[in-house]
Amino acid sequence: MSPGAAHSRSTAPGPAREDLPPGADLPTERGSCALCGERRGTRLASGPDFEYDTTRTELTLWRCACGGVYLDPRPSHAALGRIYPDSYYAYDFVAKAGGFVMRFKGMAERAKLDLYRRYLPDGGRALDVGCGDGHLLVQLAGERRASLELHGVEFSEAAVLAAEARGLVVHRGRIEDVSLPARAFDLVIMNQLIEHVADPRAVLAKVAASLRPGGHVFVETPNLDSWDARLFRRRYWGGYHLPRHFHLFDTRTLPALARRAGLEPVALQPLVCPQFWIVSLHNWLSDLGARRLADRLFSPFNPVWLAPFTLVELVHRRLGWTSNLQMIARQGAVR
Repeated sequence: MSPGAAHSRSTAPGPAREDLPPGADLPTERGSCALCGERRGTRLASGPDFEYDTTRTELTLWRCACGGVYLDPRPSHAALGRIYPDSYYAYDFVAKAGGFVMRFKGMAERAKLDLYRRYLPDGGRALDVGCGDGHLLVQLAGERRASLELHGVEFSEAAVLAAEARGLVVHRGRIEDVSLPARAFDLVIMNQLIEHVADPRAVLAKVAASLRPGGHVFVETPNLDSWDARLFRRRYWGGYHLPRHFHLFDTRTLPALARRAGLEPVALQPLVCPQFWIVSLHNWLSDLGARRLADRLFSPFNPVWLAPFTLVELVHRRLGWTSNLQMIARQGAVR
């Protein structure tokens, strides 16, 4: 099936996809559009796991007729331990990034952290879904640490232990499976998370139920409207993060998803994200057969590339939508 070929099938249970490559080595299940639930549209991109080499299986992203983008087939629950190896970057982010990169990242994210703090009163509760080792919550709390209650959701045991060592309350497991207290949080942060889950609408609805009246959720996700997404669209874009990203969004579909989950979008803005440019180049070089060289040259933690691609993103932000998209939504919309 060539790029652009029609993709229209029933959502009823049935046998595995016939167009999976022979000897496919990854347990998979059917995927569908997060917005409408259908399995139809056109082929957008395909590729293996360029970053961690957990599978050589080529997986395909489809653009639905309603605008949603989804992975089909996608890794099944049984494959999660494999596609998120112990070396996954979020599990020990601070250690992998190193002091210089963390200082650079801290400067780049200061404005974002200041924005979070406006929605978190003294004595308030914050939840980071997919908290990894907890570094973001620690940065967010800063000098107000004693007056805040900090929670995280994380399914990696190594990351849970690291976050707990930082003094965080961690809900062990996937967001789909953990029990969250109702009307408990003033602020929920979902950075680079909504694209990883099988049912983004159900997850957002669960988060909405955990917010106090008037509470807010910040959703950060790769942006299909960006320059780099267009440049590397067919295969290499870092925002695809194959096979871990099950759904992708843009400036229209992300607010639409929030409304369907019972949330009211109140703001949408571009975020600077040089890493997707770097990872896109890594994927391109890796696909040429130079994976070891790609790993050395185009690590997202390589400080040599952060400055120039940050400049690209700053220019990008003035002219249009960047590689990363942030939505702020409020609890209380009518479904």
